[in-house]
Amino acid sequence: MKNGEGYSDPTAGKAIANVSKLPRHIKDIFRALNTVARIHGLEITELRDIKTGREYRR
Repeated sequence: MKNGEGYSDPTAGKAIANVSKLPRHIKDIFRALNTVARIHGLEITELRDIKTGREYRR
């Protein structure tokens, strides 16, 4: 990632990469649900946490 002057800005790049990462437990849930869904020709693409309302997309 580059800053406004065109210089490399690794701190901002790392921060953006960490925010866009799925938490490990969400990855595991996606994997398990998709294993079952694929048997029936389906794919799980989004999950929503009922308590927080946060949405996770694959």
